[in-house]
Amino acid sequence: MRYGAMAAAAAAVVLSACGESRPASPAGAAPRSGPHPLVSAHRGGAAYAPENTMPAFRNALRLGADQIETDAQLTADGALVLIHDDTLDRTTDCSGAVSAKTLAQVRDCDAAYWFSPGQPTTIPVEAVPHSLRGQGVRVPEARELFALLRSLGEAAPDLSIEIKDIPGESNFDPAGADVAAALVPLIQEYGLQRKTIVQSFWPAALEQVRLLDPTLRTQFLTTTSTGQTAAQNVAWTIARQHDVAAPNFDAPDFNAELVAAAQAAGRQVIPYTPDRAAELEQVAALGVDGIITNFPGCLLRLQGRLDEARVLPDEVAGELPPCPGETVARAAPPRDRPDPAACAALRPARWLPAQGQPADRAALR
Repeated sequence: MRYGAMAAAAAAVVLSACGESRPASPAGAAPRSGPHPLVSAHRGGAAYAPENTMPAFRNALRLGADQIETDAQLTADGALVLIHDDTLDRTTDCSGAVSAKTLAQVRDCDAAYWFSPGQPTTIPVEAVPHSLRGQGVRVPEARELFALLRSLGEAAPDLSIEIKDIPGESNFDPAGADVAAALVPLIQEYGLQRKTIVQSFWPAALEQVRLLDPTLRTQFLTTTSTGQTAAQNVAWTIARQHDVAAPNFDAPDFNAELVAAAQAAGRQVIPYTPDRAAELEQVAALGVDGIITNFPGCLLRLQGRLDEARVLPDEVAGELPPCPGETVARAAPPRDRPDPAACAALRPARWLPAQGQPADRAALR
């Protein structure tokens, strides 16, 4: 997730809309009712599978994530595809702006080319394993993920989809209308309104979503890397009556009091992206409604909800612990077998070492 400096002006005028009202969305944005914050798989769980790809989304489902988080932008011929960056360079073997390529050109790229397990998000480094290179992993259309979620019915997790509208990038649309005009009808076509939250760093994009469908939930993103505080995020979320406040988790002013204030105003708080176990525990202790993380298996394990022994999908070779910085646990020997020390004690005291040739008069017996 990234953000441009132009949103600073939006935060500065946060109180200007305090008098407006907005109908409550059907799903409602209420403080969490369960014992744990919901687990949102960032880009499908980018540490375990190629980010924003169908293998990642299927793996998030297998692990039991409560929400799949992804990013949407348009190709040159108007197709809605799921990719984070405005260019293809970081995650694929292609280069150039997504918005300058046709769907066919984008689909020609290898979306797993730079993926290596354990990186929070993909970093193009050659000296690490790339086990899914050349295995046919593609940049998906939004339709592919939507069809998968629809097929699951009520068992489907929630979907949090970001409109990539970033000042200074090739996909920037100041009015925020282009992606919204493609995304909202697609959500409606697949009947996913109750399951979907639309998020963005760019306020105009969220306003366009609400104009097209006032029932859709919206989530406002900010980052302190360009000067927006967590308090500004919460204030703008309340003033504009968005459903979810989503600041970066390590904003200096992000604390339990701010979370409680947002929830008292009927808003949810779902920060991004703590990954280490200690970070996840600290953020959960603030009382947040959910956590967006690249290591969803780690948060699920901390909550006692990880039932899968392996966090990597079948397509990915090797082993990886659920949480970063840990070692892979080795399976204990079966309980009905003695340990190696017990076996050694049972060997005859005069057991002869192998000589590489038979002894005189040796025989099998």
